[in-house]
Amino acid sequence: MWESQAWRRWLDSLAKFHDYSLNNTMLIAMQMPEATRVASYRSWQRDFGRHVRRGERGIEILVPMVVKRKDADSEGVPQDDEEATERRKLVGFKVGHVFDVSQTEGEPLPEIASQVSADVSDFDSLMEAIKAVSAYPVEVVDGLPPETNGLFSRRLGYIAVRRGMPEGQTVKTALHELAHSVMHDADAEELPDRPMREVQAESVAYAVSAALGLDTSDYSIGYVASWAVGKTEEEMRACMQAVRDAAKQIIDRLQLVMEP
Repeated sequence: MWESQAWRRWLDSLAKFHDYSLNNTMLIAMQMPEATRVASYRSWQRDFGRHVRRGERGIEILVPMVVKRKDADSEGVPQDDEEATERRKLVGFKVGHVFDVSQTEGEPLPEIASQVSADVSDFDSLMEAIKAVSAYPVEVVDGLPPETNGLFSRRLGYIAVRRGMPEGQTVKTALHELAHSVMHDADAEELPDRPMREVQAESVAYAVSAALGLDTSDYSIGYVASWAVGKTEEEMRACMQAVRDAAKQIIDRLQLVMEP
């Protein structure tokens, strides 16, 4: 999983299925990395007017098993059934199956209203959306240090992006620094080391760019395998969870402000 190509395949899956759990994005990426949109057998029929073709093999995912329970009152005395509050409790997981759209036939799928074309034809509106969802001012500036396309400064309280770059690079840099501001807005002693921070931010920027329809064909994630040397399995999974959570948060917010 820690090879750069495998990491990129996972990010591609995350970009398309950011609402799924970390484990399920990994499962989808491993079983069908080319998947673009997945749903259950019944959901394809009920929600999209499509049906799974005979003989297609489902993608296995983990489905939470939830039961209802009755809570006691604050004094520890059970309430009457009519007054008891029903709550849901996770008791485990079972194997479920989803199918990619390529495995189905039927009605055409609706287009995603917030999709951005690969040539960034909506560059101005996308940059305005990034500014709108950022907790810090986003400024396009001159005078950044050499080899620095952008920066997030918690101390100064802003995000800076180098002026004069191509539109695609400007957006990707803004997303990279936005990811830093979401994931690394804390005192230095509470943060992961710099290489981990950079991989996290670049991974989030890649996933968000892909989710918005931006061209990621020339996007470099770097040598994840070399960065992962010495990291434990627990540390790597924690990194992936952080990337997943930040990407979902940013994608959801951008889609909300970009709705027509």
